[in-house]
Amino acid sequence: MDSKVENKIISEYKKGKSSLEIVNIVNLSKPTILKILRKHNLVRKRDRCKSLKITRKDGGYIVERVCPKCKEKILTKSKDKTIACRNHFNKLKENRNCKKCSLFIQIGEGNPFYGKTHTKKTKKKISESRKGKATGDGNSMANPKHKERATLNLKKKWNLGLMEHARKIMSEKMKETRRLGKIKSVNRSKKEIQIVKEIRNKKLKVVESYRIDTKICDIYIPKFNLIIEYNGDYWHCNPKKYEPNFINKVKNKTAKEIWDYDKSKVDLILEKGYNLEIVWESDLKKNPDIINKIIDKYDNRE
Repeated sequence: MDSKVENKIISEYKKGKSSLEIVNIVNLSKPTILKILRKHNLVRKRDRCKSLKITRKDGGYIVERVCPKCKEKILTKSKDKTIACRNHFNKLKENRNCKKCSLFIQIGEGNPFYGKTHTKKTKKKISESRKGKATGDGNSMANPKHKERATLNLKKKWNLGLMEHARKIMSEKMKETRRLGKIKSVNRSKKEIQIVKEIRNKKLKVVESYRIDTKICDIYIPKFNLIIEYNGDYWHCNPKKYEPNFINKVKNKTAKEIWDYDKSKVDLILEKGYNLEIVWESDLKKNPDIINKIIDKYDNRE
């Protein structure tokens, strides 16, 4: 640094001016001015940073505080110790929440842009300012490393439950899509296809992937008002084979969670007045005639 500037800072400070006042005189940041003053042992005021437990890690400084809303620990970081201290006290003064809570508060009416729209003039201005930017190689996501890092960060947040609000929105969107009948089909197993063929051979009308509200059922036979659900032993964690805490790696859920979901589907089917038969993979293997027996059972009711 220019010795004249340094001498000017020292001179003004000795005259009684504060570091903030000197900022306007020499056009340097407050941390830079304080560094110079400490270098010459001229700092008059108490160093409030001494009252903090500041830890040094990875070439930077970290100060801990607690979110006033969720009470979780928040870390204020900076490569400069003074800046870390200053930012910490500023956040305390503003009673600032953690990022997760801040984002949650801004959902819906809490969003300062809620209910507002851009004018045509503003839209045109934004469009013009973005032309040619972040496209092709200029897009950060064009870099495979950036894309992979973003994916890993999202997965981490999802697994930690930090994106629960997004999951709920996606869930409701999917349910609405199903209610509107926009999902025309789902993946079907070979056994399910065989069951449908077997029923049709009996000259019965069959509806595959039958929708009841938000649930997609495997097979529906209108004549008997009958829903048939084919459950793979592993996919649905057959209770005869799996413990409640068993983790289904394909669904990334415990057997108990899968059973709870299946129960909600069963409850909905019965609540809507349908007849229901659940065929397990292992039962069908032991008794290949099980479908014929089900058909005969409802035929005899006629």
